Amino acid sequence: MFLDNYINKLKEEHIIKYAKNQNIKLTNNESQIIYNFIKNNYKSLYENEYNEDLIKELKCKLSYNTYLKLNILYKEAKEKIRK
Repeated sequence: MFLDNYINKLKEEHIIKYAKNQNIKLTNNESQIIYNFIKNNYKSLYENEYNEDLIKELKCKLSYNTYLKLNILYKEAKEKIRK
């Protein structure tokens, strides 16, 4: 329920700010792509074990560097959740 509330309050500006804090330079509409992906897939991303297939659809929509960094952040987040 906490996660649902957080996701409901999530805005594209949060994605942009977080990316900037992580030294990820988003290009064109990448923040919108990531925002929509999170909104539509957050339950699977949270509930399932790390599986690159969950975010593979982003590979063709994001720049290579953004995708790689996002994948690393996802792996790190999954590690923190497991602990």
